Amino acid sequence: MENVILLPVQQEFHDFMKMEPGVPKNIAYYRQMMGRTFTEANICKKDGCIYYSCTDMSFKKSKNSYYVQRKNRNGFTVDKKGKISVWFGKNIYEIPHIDKVFQYFNFNWITNSRIYPYITKGILEKMIAGKITNSTEIVKEYFKKMHINASPSLFIKFLDKCDSSKVEILRVAGVAKDLNHYFEDNIKLRTATMSNPYPQDSYTRNQLLNDMIQEAQILGKKIDYTWSLNRLKEVHKEWTEEIMKIEIESLDDVSVNGIDYFDKFTPEGFKLLKTQKEVFTEGSLMKHCVYTAYWNTIKNGNYLAYHVNYKGEEATLGINIYNDRVVFNQCYSRYNQSVSDELRLHVMMFVDTLNHELKKEKYFLTKLITKTKEQYVELI
Repeated sequence: MENVILLPVQQEFHDFMKMEPGVPKNIAYYRQMMGRTFTEANICKKDGCIYYSCTDMSFKKSKNSYYVQRKNRNGFTVDKKGKISVWFGKNIYEIPHIDKVFQYFNFNWITNSRIYPYITKGILEKMIAGKITNSTEIVKEYFKKMHINASPSLFIKFLDKCDSSKVEILRVAGVAKDLNHYFEDNIKLRTATMSNPYPQDSYTRNQLLNDMIQEAQILGKKIDYTWSLNRLKEVHKEWTEEIMKIEIESLDDVSVNGIDYFDKFTPEGFKLLKTQKEVFTEGSLMKHCVYTAYWNTIKNGNYLAYHVNYKGEEATLGINIYNDRVVFNQCYSRYNQSVSDELRLHVMMFVDTLNHELKKEKYFLTKLITKTKEQYVELI
C-alpha cells in the first residue's frame, strides 16, 4: 500500500496535539483552536485501486481531555479498470484541492483553473488513462458530451480572458445562433486597448444581451451575437412586448382608487401610472423594480409613479405621499441608470409645484379627515 499526503495538516494542529493537559492547553483551545477546521488530503494506492480523500479535522473537548473529530466528506475512487466513483454524489470540480490531485498525476499542462468545471468524471478517467493530454481535448470532449457546436481552441482563449461560470456558458449555448461569436465578442471586450477600444456602449449592449437570454429561452428564439446595438434594441423590444402581452392579460386595468385626482396636476412629458397594467408595463420596458417593489404602495395610495419623457430622455419618477406633503423618492432611467442633472432638476421642480398645488387645494387636510373617519369606523 502506498499513501501520499497531497496537503499536510497545518503545524498548529500537531503542536496542540503535543501539549500536555492543563491550563496552557485550555487557553490555546479556547483562544485559538475552538471552532477551527484543519484539512488533510491524501492519495492511497491499494490492491490496484486509487483512493483520494480530503479529511476535515477539528478539536473537541470532553470533560477532562481533548479528542479529534474527523469528517471525510470528499473524495473519489479509481478502480482497477480505471472507472471513477465520486463520493457523496459530488462533481469532480467540487472536490476540495482537486488541483493537488492534478499535480499528483502530472497534469502540468492544465494552466488555467477556469477549466476545472468542465472536467467531468468521464473526462478525468480519460486523462488518467492518457487519452486526453491537453486542455483543448478536455473542451472538445465536453462540447461533444453537451452537444455544443463551437471551437474548443477559441473557448480556451475565452477562458484565458473571461471569468464566466459554466452555468452562464450553458445558458448562452442554448440560445446563441453561433456560440463562437459570443466568445469572440467577449474576448474583444477584455482585450480592448487605447489604440483598439471597445465601443463605449458595451455596458448597454451587455445588459440587453443578459435580458435577451431569458427572453430567448421563454420564446424559443436564437440570439445573433453579431447584431449591432440598434438591432439588439429592436429585437429586445419585440421580445419584451411579446412576453409582456401574455403576462398582462391577467392584470387589472382599472385606476387605483383616488389616483385620477392627480391627473389635473400632470404636465406635458409626464404620464401618471394609474393601473396595475401601466405600472407592470413601465417596469418591464424600463427594466427596473417599480412594479415588484412599489405596486402595493401605489395601490394603497402612498406612492405616485410617473413615466417621464424630457427632451428625448426617458425615466421613471417615484414620489412618496405623506400626510402633509409629497416627497421626491427617486428618478431612474432604464436599468436603474442615473438620469441627467437637467432631467433631475426638471422633476424636482415638478414635485415642488405639485406640493404647492396640493396644499392650495387642501388635499392633505382632506386626506387626514378621510383617514380619521376610516379609523373611527374601524373602532366602532
